Amino acid sequence: MSDLNDVRKRIRKRRGTQATEKEHSFSLFRLFYHTVMLAMGICVVVLALMLNAKLKLIEMPAYIQNFKLDSLTQWIPFDNWFSLKEEAVSAAPAYTPIKDNQYQNGTNSAYAVFNGVVLHVQRSDSGECSVSLKQDNGVVTTYGHLKEVNVKADERILKGKMLGTYENHITIDFLKDNKEISYEKGLAENSV
Repeated sequence: MSDLNDVRKRIRKRRGTQATEKEHSFSLFRLFYHTVMLAMGICVVVLALMLNAKLKLIEMPAYIQNFKLDSLTQWIPFDNWFSLKEEAVSAAPAYTPIKDNQYQNGTNSAYAVFNGVVLHVQRSDSGECSVSLKQDNGVVTTYGHLKEVNVKADERILKGKMLGTYENHITIDFLKDNKEISYEKGLAENSV
């Protein structure tokens, strides 16, 4: 073991002052490198949290929700950076009226009529669900008599997205300025 220490001492002597400058510059590079890597890691974590806040992919613990990333995500154009838009493979079925506000579409799947944001999802004691969406133009659409729901509150919904399933019929109600409007007016309001 003492031979190994002697060899190390001789190597250090031969290097002299030049070795310490190289070691010093190498340690500055290492510090710079680790600082940049740490900053990049922090950026990735913050972007992931902001993306999750925008898309509501998973429920975050309360201490992370206290960061209020929603206000920060409003000025970052995630829609342009990432392909967050869902494109339907086929056209969503059109609803045909049965009576009053009851409709069918040839399937047992309920689809969103237009783009909007889910205001709330409600489940009644009988097991039926309803989903209320605020359309991009302010029309509130409520889809009722659903058996299963595939969306959650505050989720961004695009036209044709499946909201859930129903058995015999679905009820669709349109509200504009807190006044009920007909299905045809609701469609006309959304096409403007």
